Amino acid sequence: MTDTFVWRVHLDQPDGARWAPLLSGDERARAAALATPVERRRFTVAHAALRALLGGLTGLPPAELVFGAEDNGRPYLAGRPIDFNLSHSEEWALIGVAPPGLRVGVDVERVRDDLDHLAMARHLYRPAEVDHLTRAASPREEYFRLWCAKEAYIKATGAGLAGLRDALVTHEGNATVGSSRSLRWLDVAPGYAGAVVTTTVTTAVTTAVTTAGTPAPRTG
Repeated sequence: MTDTFVWRVHLDQPDGARWAPLLSGDERARAAALATPVERRRFTVAHAALRALLGGLTGLPPAELVFGAEDNGRPYLAGRPIDFNLSHSEEWALIGVAPPGLRVGVDVERVRDDLDHLAMARHLYRPAEVDHLTRAASPREEYFRLWCAKEAYIKATGAGLAGLRDALVTHEGNATVGSSRSLRWLDVAPGYAGAVVTTTVTTAVTTAVTTAGTPAPRTG
């Protein structure tokens, strides 16, 4: 594996419970603690799909994968050099995987109409970003595109929420976020925004669509 790849996973599956055996005891407990059956199913499918994908890439049984966490809370796969990141919002998830030497962050968000996006942007975004989104054809959608880029950036770098405002998204030439990072916005589904960031420029970023909840095989 030499490139960064992103998989898209649909979480609303009627047979979502079949994924539960892939989860660890801690993950099953986290799923059980969620408020509604829909939330529990979506969590289960998202985290089991991550295990299925990483198991396929490493050759290890998905249920036996062991995850650790860096000091900043960023997860990693114990004993394997590949980097990964998971994000899910309502019915969609993104899973990013990068080869040794790269770090990846992904974020997906449903474009919501129940918040004051301009007030939020003025509080959280840099002045140049606020100016950009006020001139966009759809300021609300642009707010969430910028948010996804920033979230993906801090997830790739491990900067945490404190680094959210410092991550400037520029739109000159190829869009970038932060310093010397690669950024790609992703077409997830109607009504959703998504982005992937790696800590160095990659030769390609491939978006693979899943079917029946099974991570699509790597292409290219």
